[in-house]
Amino acid sequence: MTKCLNFTIREQKMSVGPKKGQKVYIARPTDRQRVSHRQFCEEVAHATTFTGAEVEAVLRLAAEMAKKHVESGESVDFSTTGDIWHTYYYTKAVPFDFTVDLHSTNTLDKLQYVPRANGGNGTITKCDIAVSKDGRNWTEIGPQQWARDGRTKEVTLSTHPVARYVKVSVKEAVGNFGSGREFYVFKVPGTKTILPGDINLDGKVDENDFTSYMNYTGLKKGDADFDGYISGGDLNGNGLIDAYDISNVAVQLEGGCNDDEVAPVGGKVYYEYNRKSYAVGDDVIIKVKGKDLQAVNAFNLVFPYSPKELQFVKVETDPSMVMRNLTYDRRHSDGSQVLYPTFVNVGDHHTINGDADLLVIRMKALKPFVVKNTTAKGLLVDKQLREVEL
Repeated sequence: MTKCLNFTIREQKMSVGPKKGQKVYIARPTDRQRVSHRQFCEEVAHATTFTGAEVEAVLRLAAEMAKKHVESGESVDFSTTGDIWHTYYYTKAVPFDFTVDLHSTNTLDKLQYVPRANGGNGTITKCDIAVSKDGRNWTEIGPQQWARDGRTKEVTLSTHPVARYVKVSVKEAVGNFGSGREFYVFKVPGTKTILPGDINLDGKVDENDFTSYMNYTGLKKGDADFDGYISGGDLNGNGLIDAYDISNVAVQLEGGCNDDEVAPVGGKVYYEYNRKSYAVGDDVIIKVKGKDLQAVNAFNLVFPYSPKELQFVKVETDPSMVMRNLTYDRRHSDGSQVLYPTFVNVGDHHTINGDADLLVIRMKALKPFVVKNTTAKGLLVDKQLREVEL
């Protein structure tokens, strides 16, 4: 079973060495469980002849001695022990993937993996590397075979792929663990960094981008205005400006949002009509309901209809709904008419969970018709920008 590690990215400009002056992205693991000091001491004791109390005493003494050196103006170099990440001890990790999200799209130049200094447990010796713009469609860079030592492993990206994500699929590693000191991602010097959500390409994500997305909600590939810079705002690459694309901006506005929710987005949405059949002039009232929703921070529906059969009136929500309403009734260049009920949390607000009445669509029947389908199509998105298609 493949396991995944989550990483955060820190941009850093190197000030020394052969990388001096270059901006690099450094991946560090996150979402780890906290291990108490006592538990750590007991683990060390279990692997040695020391008792837990003896390990704790040595660590406290080392900390006190290091403090004295620092207070006297000296520094203490622990580099030989290594500043590393490591998969869970006593548990086989290989095979596993780790995916680096740069949180921006870049023209990549090379990658560097820095193993632990002694090439010990967890040092990666065989892996596959791939890059992606959207985290779904991957371009293989190719298999890598590395020596078991502490020297930096470099992968030159001669094709200079444009990507946001880098995935390393570990096939072999010392002891069947995973470890390392650093993972560097270099972009081609002088190339632009494009932030997801920066639809107007001014180098920042702000309310202006949100306004642009609001105007282009429901625009799809093939529409006259889609090609060009608008298509760059289609971040999930599905050919439609939808709740996922807009959420990339919304989660950064008004102070940003807390994305600590562990449970991924999920659930179903369906339509409940006030009648099974309609005559000319009847009010068509469609309640949109959610079932077993989980962590929904934004959603959009795709409701195609014939303007010869139905006339759109309005969308209604409960006054307690805090999500921003970006609903758009759009006529596409191919002549189709589609209503896009779209709702997005801007900043940090509660997500929708459980069973819920989401909204009401009101229309007017222009021709007699019978309801045939009550299944909703669209997209659910959470605060971590994970998405589920309906």
